[in-house]
Amino acid sequence: MTRDFPTRSALFLAVLLSATAISAPALAQDTPYEVRLTGEAGGDLRETLRQVSRLFTLRDDPPPSPIGLRRRADADQERLTAALRSAGYFDSTLNIQVDTQANPAQVTVEVIPGPRYRIKSVTVEPVGDLPLPGAPITGRDLGLNPDDVATGPAVVAAQDAIGPMLAQRGHAYNRVIDRRLVIDHSDRSMTVTYYVAPGPLVTIGEIAVQGLDRVEERTVRRRLALETGQIFDPEDIAQAREDLSDLGVFSGIRVRVADQPTPDGTAPVTVDLTERELRFIGFGVNFATEEGFGGNAYWGHRNLFGGAERLRVSAEIAGVGRDSFGDVGEFDYRVGATYEEPDFYIRGQTLTLSAQALSEQPDAFRRDAIVLSGAIERLLWEDVTGSLGVFFEQSRVEEGEQTTTNTLVGIPATLTVDRSNDVLNPTTGWRANAAVTPFLAAFGDSESFTISRIGGSAYWDFSGDGSMVAAGRAVLGSIVGVGGLLDIPADKRFYAGGGGSVRGYGYQEVGPIGIDGEPLGGRSLIEVGAEVRFKVTESIGLVPFIDGGNVFISEYPDFDEELRWGAGLGVRYYTGIGPLRLDVAFPLNKRQRDSDWQLYISLGQAF
Repeated sequence: MTRDFPTRSALFLAVLLSATAISAPALAQDTPYEVRLTGEAGGDLRETLRQVSRLFTLRDDPPPSPIGLRRRADADQERLTAALRSAGYFDSTLNIQVDTQANPAQVTVEVIPGPRYRIKSVTVEPVGDLPLPGAPITGRDLGLNPDDVATGPAVVAAQDAIGPMLAQRGHAYNRVIDRRLVIDHSDRSMTVTYYVAPGPLVTIGEIAVQGLDRVEERTVRRRLALETGQIFDPEDIAQAREDLSDLGVFSGIRVRVADQPTPDGTAPVTVDLTERELRFIGFGVNFATEEGFGGNAYWGHRNLFGGAERLRVSAEIAGVGRDSFGDVGEFDYRVGATYEEPDFYIRGQTLTLSAQALSEQPDAFRRDAIVLSGAIERLLWEDVTGSLGVFFEQSRVEEGEQTTTNTLVGIPATLTVDRSNDVLNPTTGWRANAAVTPFLAAFGDSESFTISRIGGSAYWDFSGDGSMVAAGRAVLGSIVGVGGLLDIPADKRFYAGGGGSVRGYGYQEVGPIGIDGEPLGGRSLIEVGAEVRFKVTESIGLVPFIDGGNVFISEYPDFDEELRWGAGLGVRYYTGIGPLRLDVAFPLNKRQRDSDWQLYISLGQAF
């Protein structure tokens, strides 16, 4: 009879597998825990420590064993100590207690931050043979002042400011090699030293232009203010990008400096460009209760001859649904073409030529005209633009019982200052403009005269993020050189009232009224307005406003006469191209002929 007995090795293996099967669930069991932050840390510091601590951020993912919990606490000891030092606490006390006997385990993080250390001094030292260029760089230059709290982010931000500062002095290839922080516990201070390799003084080297297809390279080079041989300045590089963007023909612009200077100490520059589509189309609509519906459509070309010349052909209609001169269904129209040539003869000078045929029929008059004009506009100083032009106009104007035929030559001159931060939705800054146009009546029924107009607007952002903005504006105008009001063509007189003027009144209906009940216009004008723009959400805003103004028969505004006032509430829907505006306004000192309210819909703020 034979019996099989397990060998000693097989028996050992069976026992081992049995033990593993019994202990595996125990080893896989998690160790849940609760964690508390105690001590004197409060406010922002308390929140920072909770965000840095793995004990807090991973408490919903407990470790697999008590040993794992203690390791997590040990790692937090270093992590929290580093966070305290980064916040300026170099004499803190941190104690983490772990009780694994409780169920769940209890973890207590006790923090006593102690006093915050302050900056004693900041020094920037050169490394190598080249000295630092220009005046010594101080902590104040870098935004790190003596007695500031010695925080890690402040020290890093100051270091990041050194490179751009040296680059503005012509040292494009500088490098911060190292920094040294010395903590003095006796007076709780930090001494900061940055070690910098300034690199050589460099000039702009060869300028290469890439990516052009239909735009000529001479157009780009004429637009650039960069010149080979000038001292390097990063502001010149940024200005080059902005100037090329203003041409309107590029969708992508990158102006980059070579990673290393050439042996002769120059910084090569490469301009990488991506061209936009040549042709564009667009359309728009508007509505006002007194003016009816209107719309416009246009077609354009951005690069007509290869020099970023722009041609725009447009057509507009207005007054659809408005009762004009007793003929229901008549409306205004305007068709025309405008040509713009940038950098005309010299950089920054624009030539504009236009031709228009129009018919307009507001309440005050009916005008049919052909207008040809040309103007040169030039940036005179930063944000200051001037223009001078000439135009020829042949018109026929009907006004009540009077009809005039006018042949006018005008010489308009304007000066504009725009220190606002946005064209359609300004929140800070201000704008001012002045215009004077002498008119020579070569032939026809009109006399010669001169129109002058000055205006401005200002914007205050009380919230700091554009969510609450106050805005105000004022306009003055005067016409001189004629004997009486009727010696001026009706379309050249001043009018007030409407969505871009005194809201609450119909278009052109503020001012003197003729015997036929229609607006006469005037030889002088005053308008004022104020509004507060509240953002309710990121895309919706409310705007309470008040406007005032009047038109006067005299050459200059008569401030003894009463102004017409209107007030109301607007809604703004903010889009990527500007706010969509809807205003409801009411006349505050209405006359019998005025409507009880007005509605205006348009794109962009009222001013």
